Amino acid sequence: MKRYLDLYRWAMSMKLRMAMYTFVALFLKALCQLLDGKDSILIEDALSMWGCCLLFAVVESWIFPEERECTKIRSLLWLGAANLCFLGGALLFGWFDGVPVWGGVLLIVFLEWGLGMMWFGDRFVLKMDSAQLTQALKQYQKRGN
Repeated sequence: MKRYLDLYRWAMSMKLRMAMYTFVALFLKALCQLLDGKDSILIEDALSMWGCCLLFAVVESWIFPEERECTKIRSLLWLGAANLCFLGGALLFGWFDGVPVWGGVLLIVFLEWGLGMMWFGDRFVLKMDSAQLTQALKQYQKRGN
C-alpha cells in the first residue's frame, strides 16, 4: 500500500506541473495565433504540447525527486531538459511557425524567464514556506505541553 501511495503522490505532483506547463504553452500559442489574425489552435498542436509537457514533467520529477537536495548539476540538467523539450518541441512540431524572428526571440526570453521563476519558486519560496510551517508547528507543540 505504501508503494501505491508513493506512486499516487508522485503522479499528482507530476500532473500538476504538467498541467501548468501545458496551460502556459497553449496560452502562448493562442496569443501568437491571435496576433496572426487566427482564432483557433490545431488539435495536433495542443496534443503535441501536452505530450512535451508530460515528458518534461516526468523527467523533471526524476531530476528533482522530493527527498533529494537541489544541486547545481541537477539544476543544469533540469534547465537542459526543459529547453530540449520546449524548444525542441516547438521546432519539431512547428508550434510557432510564421512567428517573426523578434517574436521567436521574445518567446525564448519568456521561456527562460518562466523557467527561472519556476526554479526560484521551487528552490527558495517553497522551502521558506516549509520552514515557516515547521516553526509554527514547533511553537504549537510547545504551547500544548
